[in-house]
Amino acid sequence: MTGIVVQVWRWRRLVAELAKRDFKARYAGSALGVAWSVLEPLVQFGLYLTVFGFFLGMRLEGRAGVGNFGLYLISGLVPFAAFQESVTRATGLVRERAQLVRHINVPLEVLLAGTLLAVFARHAIALALVAAVALACGGVTLAGLPWLAGGISVLLVGVFGLALALMVAGAFLPDLTQVVGTATTVLFFLTPIVYPASAVPRALTRWMVYNPLWGVVRCFRAGLTVEPPDGASFAVAAVTALGLLALGAMLFEGRRREVPDLA
Repeated sequence: MTGIVVQVWRWRRLVAELAKRDFKARYAGSALGVAWSVLEPLVQFGLYLTVFGFFLGMRLEGRAGVGNFGLYLISGLVPFAAFQESVTRATGLVRERAQLVRHINVPLEVLLAGTLLAVFARHAIALALVAAVALACGGVTLAGLPWLAGGISVLLVGVFGLALALMVAGAFLPDLTQVVGTATTVLFFLTPIVYPASAVPRALTRWMVYNPLWGVVRCFRAGLTVEPPDGASFAVAAVTALGLLALGAMLFEGRRREVPDLA
């Protein structure tokens, strides 16, 4: 793992350049360009807040504070969207950047770091917008900020570890991108994001703590809403993230030399 970090740091300028190009490429050809990085989440979150927070919030929560459910919803969508896009991009990255992998002597971890940096930059903008709404609604507190920072840290570590494994595995398994896409969709509905945690049957509630994504979502909501934090789910998420980092680095180091031949 140390070697991977050293390589990313040594090539940090290229990582930043790759991230910059990836970020701009998403909006290439559009009249508004990178302004869409703000407009897209604004429109998306506005729709979620209106539909779920106003029209459906009263039925889902059974109380007048329907606006709180809208914030509850988008505060969970931000970390999940970052997770989903990161692992999906990582899985198909070798085939997406086949020319670079085959013909240019750039470490694979540098390509991965540049891609992930671009993904997280876009979602950082979305997080800033959600934080602004939460602050206006009185959801942000000083006590919740350490939990938010912890959730971000665990998400970054876990995603990087999982991405290292998926980048290599995706080179060997062409259909893995579709498998990962389906798996993340299932995980989305297994995690209380578009429905309140109180809607989960009691028999299943005690198992939710073992869903590491739920631990991350709880941290984000502890920092952006009035939902109390949960130390047990955070601990599970943190241990899982460290485990993914160790396993991902081991698989990456063991198979990286074979990847250029498969691109």
